[in-house]
Amino acid sequence: MNDQPWLVVPRPRPEATRRLVCLPHAGGSAGFYRPWANHLSATVELQLVQYPGREERVEDPFVDDAATLVEQLTRALLETDRPGVETVVFGHSMGALLAYETVLSLQAHGLPVARLVLSGYPPPQTAGGPAAPVGPRSDEDLLRTVAGHGGTQMSIFDDPDIREMVLPILRNDYLLIDSYRSAGPRPVECGIVVLTGDSDVTVTPERARGWEALAGKEFACHVLPGGHFYLTAQRARVISLLHDHLLDRG
Repeated sequence: MNDQPWLVVPRPRPEATRRLVCLPHAGGSAGFYRPWANHLSATVELQLVQYPGREERVEDPFVDDAATLVEQLTRALLETDRPGVETVVFGHSMGALLAYETVLSLQAHGLPVARLVLSGYPPPQTAGGPAAPVGPRSDEDLLRTVAGHGGTQMSIFDDPDIREMVLPILRNDYLLIDSYRSAGPRPVECGIVVLTGDSDVTVTPERARGWEALAGKEFACHVLPGGHFYLTAQRARVISLLHDHLLDRG
């Protein structure tokens, strides 16, 4: 049984030949991906990254620095590595950024990754010059950003209890995103699969295809109908595409 707090395994599969590690978006949690466990092949074990400060880790302090979070997640994935089980890493939005950095870190530690699947996020750019100081966003800015992404019923924030619970998580995660600085274009040693919505206001399909320059092996890009959270309405199609790449050992 997995006792690693960073990873939630909804359906343990000791005989799996691959694990699919999923990283949530800003403000998200492992629960976002839980329904996927019912639709994946029996040869794939779903492992969901649970960031500190949410769900069963609600008492754990937030991490608002990408490098620190990646370091801790890398340690968790190394500790749970199983001989003969390949690792595929999937990330959506902020999760895509962290997935990319985590794969680089895993490879630096000698753990190969079969594929990197990135959703709803453009490739990182080299920071030009000194970074400007970054601070937490205001509540109003956070709510505008969430509304712009779509996929969230904004009326839930009329509930003071929900605002008190969710806004600190969003503030932490957007501080992580805003303070992230790329160390330059660093290709991964595996193939990259990109998924994106055709009407996502945060990343156009053209920008999403920019990940090809960082793919160490094959590259594929799939544009699906929808906005930033296209993968909610397109869950069946997303899982079908994941199966195509998870089960393809070429």
